[in-house]
Amino acid sequence: MNKKIIGFLIVFLCSMSLSAGIKFNPIQLNIQNFKKQKSTTVNIESTGLSSSKIFEINAFKWQQDESGNDILVEDNTLLFNPKIFELKPESKQIVRIGFSQPPINLNQQQAWRVVFKEITPIKDKSTINFLFNFSLPLFAGTVTPPKLNVDLQKTNNLTYLNIKNTANSFAKITEVIVLDDKNNELLRQDVALYVLSGNKVKFELREMKTGNAVKLKIKLDEAGYIEFPVKS
Repeated sequence: MNKKIIGFLIVFLCSMSLSAGIKFNPIQLNIQNFKKQKSTTVNIESTGLSSSKIFEINAFKWQQDESGNDILVEDNTLLFNPKIFELKPESKQIVRIGFSQPPINLNQQQAWRVVFKEITPIKDKSTINFLFNFSLPLFAGTVTPPKLNVDLQKTNNLTYLNIKNTANSFAKITEVIVLDDKNNELLRQDVALYVLSGNKVKFELREMKTGNAVKLKIKLDEAGYIEFPVKS
């Protein structure tokens, strides 16, 4: 008896190009002023696909728990045009995204994940098939300067980075550098870490070189590097 195996791969986009042969632009959506901007758009382009793919779009309110884990709750207040579309090989699709009505209480920025769920029918039931879900962040509200509280924590030979975001908008961290008292690097690590407004995240780092860590450098997506002393 033939069996079909369908794998669902969700991709949190960190770059515009994807190995699946699909490009999204932009990969981060923002609506800062609802008096001037009612909606936003995303451009999707297929490159190298062998067959058409069908996607359905849904939105999820995005929050984080005390450990920094994502909490996604389906939200029907966002509208999509189109909501379902076919992406053919070597083609482009424009999707407009907006709200049925502006979110309330935007003194603190709110966040959503817009998920493009592949619903392409499976034709060959005897093979392994993978359906891709792509997730784009959408932020509503004014972007404010970063305000972070950061420190290192060592537990059972593991090193964690504790980050609390006290600003009214998100922070996106792309690199972490740990330095000793002579400015030698004990660790340099690329990351793709969002910390939502008012949230804190505990992030495990790779093993560091032996030394006395005295300073952290955190690279933010738009603000560049910010330095923090390591608490003894």
